[in-house]
Amino acid sequence: MPELPAADGAGVVAFYEACRRQGSLLHLVIADPATDAYLGEMTLALGEHRVGELGLGLVPAARGRGIATEALVTLTDWAFAQLHLGRMQVFVAPENVAAHRLAERAGFRSEGVLRAYWEDGDTRLDVIILARLPDDQDERQA
Repeated sequence: MPELPAADGAGVVAFYEACRRQGSLLHLVIADPATDAYLGEMTLALGEHRVGELGLGLVPAARGRGIATEALVTLTDWAFAQLHLGRMQVFVAPENVAAHRLAERAGFRSEGVLRAYWEDGDTRLDVIILARLPDDQDERQA
């Protein structure tokens, strides 16, 4: 996969389009349905064994309104139905309680801690892994 050209807007678009065409990564913008205002972004990385890995970020003004939950559920449901994935997963920093709760509201179940999974410079960080399977769709939390 080529390196992301962060300072070049057209290059960033070309990068994500190339990833989409390769079938490795889908990068989506979350927009307000009424105003089309930018609210955040989501990524779906496609891995081995028909496993998808999700990432999501919202602008602070969009948080706390159910937007992230709706986006996570919508993309997960779509990936199961259209891409026939067998598993969707998210990784959350242990201290990110809000992200953990978001994943649970979207029907993801905590499976445990992956010790020293992420790199942050010279430091390795633990992450919590949460997953949802196609049959888990009716187990979302309110």
